[in-house]
Amino acid sequence: MTMTMTSESSSETSNIEKGAEDLSTQTTKAPDGGLHAWLVVLGGFLTYFATFGLLNSFGIFQFYYQENILRNTPASTISWIGSIQLFLLFIGGIVVGPIFDSYGSRSLLICGTLIYVLSVMFTSLSTELYQFILAQGFMFGIGATMLFYPTISAISHWFDQKRGLALGIVVASSSIGGICWPFMLERLFVQIGFAWTVRTAGFMCLALLAPSCLLIKPRLPPRKSADVKFGAIKDSFADTRYVLLTAAMFFIFWGMFIPFYYLPSYGLAHGMSLYMSNNLLATLNAGSFAGRIVSGILADKLGRFNVTFICALCAGIILMCLHAIHTATGIIVFSVLYGFFSGGLISLQSACVAQITPDINMIGVKIGLLMAICSFGVLTGNPIGGALISGASGHFGGFIDFSGIILLFGAVLVLIARMTMDRKLYTII
Repeated sequence: MTMTMTSESSSETSNIEKGAEDLSTQTTKAPDGGLHAWLVVLGGFLTYFATFGLLNSFGIFQFYYQENILRNTPASTISWIGSIQLFLLFIGGIVVGPIFDSYGSRSLLICGTLIYVLSVMFTSLSTELYQFILAQGFMFGIGATMLFYPTISAISHWFDQKRGLALGIVVASSSIGGICWPFMLERLFVQIGFAWTVRTAGFMCLALLAPSCLLIKPRLPPRKSADVKFGAIKDSFADTRYVLLTAAMFFIFWGMFIPFYYLPSYGLAHGMSLYMSNNLLATLNAGSFAGRIVSGILADKLGRFNVTFICALCAGIILMCLHAIHTATGIIVFSVLYGFFSGGLISLQSACVAQITPDINMIGVKIGLLMAICSFGVLTGNPIGGALISGASGHFGGFIDFSGIILLFGAVLVLIARMTMDRKLYTII
């Protein structure tokens, strides 16, 4: 009888352990699909359309300010508005990433939506440079940061094998926004004026972001703040792959965003009409839309690091080819191709971080650290590009060389990071 009771007790213990193991597997293994997962993707799609889409369209504002409201201000000075947006978006991850991991997404999304919409409304009231810097630079950047990181981190909770595709779909919406916003802004500036055009954009952003606050939610429970150990952050920089990837993305982002600001000016300087020059950003973002979807699909099949290297290499080569492109047709083709290959870089950097992060709970922190380091590149890249153009009396050679060379150097670092994992070029990494 004792043996029977012992056997039953062992059986029950075994069942409990098995159940706990199954529960642990359910908690840590991403479902890679299902209604909740794809609703998160939908929420991310709406968020990126409103935030990153408008951010990608800053070249329209830059061009409008140069010709109208701030026409006596140097272009390199005006570009600080957009650079501050990107800087705060990137560096804010070091704060927002851990907050997301510790407390979840809801509070961040609601506060971010309020700050973001208010920033757009305050921009509509601005007339001086410092007002644009405060409203469209700092407030916009803070609001966008609070929306960006919960979105991208929550998707990594829900997807693993299809993570590249899911991130590609979400980030592609910023390209769709980058197509739609310039067309809308360029026409409404003429029809209803600057102030009401920007207010209309603000109301549209509110309509897009409100449902996102409900759709985006993490799969894993929040951790206590104490669970994010300094030692774990320190260990991230002991990982050669992560250090090389971070350095690579710093140089890539340092050079990659500059054409987004000055391509309309380049087109106008080479004989394109004002209308066609403004539409170059929409054309670039159309190429970016295709690039983000295609790169996400290819990354899941060919390897995320492999596809990131190809995108960075091709973007750098195409940018250097701009030296020889002076016709309207050539500039339009350039904008499509550059948009295609640069688009993949924005979505794939997060997928690469997730791939080399064994602890899924550290994804938000590590993405935040990477973006924070890259923020100093995006802060200085656009003003440097503007200063090179102004210093050369409107010639674009220095801006092209600077952007292209550092972008190609970033591609080399991605290749080195990939080779530390496997030296065989045909291996899926």
